[in-house]
Amino acid sequence: MNKIKNNESDTQSIDPVSPRIPERYVKVTKELILEKSLPVHRISVLTYIDYNQTWDEMVHYSPIYMIQWCGYKPNWRKGKRENIYDKFLNCMNWFYENGYLINFDSKNYIQNNFQTSLLNMEKILPEGNFGVIYDFEIDAIMNYQSTYKPLNKSIILLVLAYVRAFTWIRPTLKTGFTIDSKKDKPEIFSSQFESMETQIGVSSRLISKATRVLEQLGIIKTYRMPSYQDKEGVWHTDDLIYVCPYKIVYENGNFRLCDEEEYSWKKEMEYGTLFLRQLKYVSKKFYQD
Repeated sequence: MNKIKNNESDTQSIDPVSPRIPERYVKVTKELILEKSLPVHRISVLTYIDYNQTWDEMVHYSPIYMIQWCGYKPNWRKGKRENIYDKFLNCMNWFYENGYLINFDSKNYIQNNFQTSLLNMEKILPEGNFGVIYDFEIDAIMNYQSTYKPLNKSIILLVLAYVRAFTWIRPTLKTGFTIDSKKDKPEIFSSQFESMETQIGVSSRLISKATRVLEQLGIIKTYRMPSYQDKEGVWHTDDLIYVCPYKIVYENGNFRLCDEEEYSWKKEMEYGTLFLRQLKYVSKKFYQD
């Protein structure tokens, strides 16, 4: 498969993840992913809330602890740009205003001030319109250290959440494993960096670099469709296809990894490429059911 073109690496040498049965996961709603008025840290903040929820559906936090837990250094210095504290505060206000948190006192969201919020579990664990990120993927991203300063963990999480939320997913029933169903509905996401930029508010250059990191981590596979010339002689750059190299399904109250007969990323890429070449995507959009 052709890899991403013209995307020089500014990243460290890293070992890919080993897919496993997850102990936990985060469901990221499409509305949060697409809320580009928020800082890129919005998925990091959601991850903190999800990971630190208690059995009675509450979350405890202070700004300093939350920021450090997400892999950043707290900064209260005021300047022309928002500091990390302002960015996290904006995210927390949005979670409260949009019903993820039942209660939140923005005036007490200062340094080590301790606060507790009740969670709306219908928002934290939505039934549809979400992307899933598994614990071993979150661990790999949190442990990753970029040598390119503008690229941070939050951007990588956001790009992954976007790809997952808009990947076309077949039902997990056995009918979803047939050759016909795979050809008719390959589990791919396809787009261009510039289009993704308009959706999530991250520059195409950083999306490109985040994509490279996710591929190095073994969390995604990509293939660039060849450029093509239309009837008027105009050349177009075609989509980049994203595929997950593994598939985890939830059946009978348990997670399991699909075997290669059920799910092969190479076959998904093959069928996805054929699907796009036949222009079926004009009438069939790649949205999660």
